Amino acid sequence: MGKALVPLLALFVAVLPLEAQSNTLIDALLDSPQAAFGDAVYLALSAAGIVPETATPDDAVTALLARNRRFSGRSAEGPITLGEYAFVLMKAFDIRGGILSSIFPGPRYACRELAFLGLLSGNASPNRRLAGEEAVRILGKVLEQWEAAR
Repeated sequence: MGKALVPLLALFVAVLPLEAQSNTLIDALLDSPQAAFGDAVYLALSAAGIVPETATPDDAVTALLARNRRFSGRSAEGPITLGEYAFVLMKAFDIRGGILSSIFPGPRYACRELAFLGLLSGNASPNRRLAGEEAVRILGKVLEQWEAAR
């Protein structure tokens, strides 16, 4: 019995830091005055179950580009706008938009849609840079609504 426990304990210890990666990223985002594109995309896609928690922000950007070419050429290190984040959230959580969002899918109308749904507070300008704490707060509201709809 003791011999079987050692490999299981070693596996648990090896996996433990990988699961802590998303918590570390969230802590860094909460302290960041400006959210990085890759960090925000990772946060949204991992919460939606599109990428595993063990993925990196670069992996999340690659997964996003595989799903939607709109963001080609974006680096994971650059800043993200509120509109871009709103668009990523709408796509990741399959949030249906209004008529204009359906006709002209993109950051501008995604931002308007999330504001209409009450998921954004304050300045809902799609071109403004997004703070890390705000990205986490918005994701929390999206998850709340997503869980309630399920």
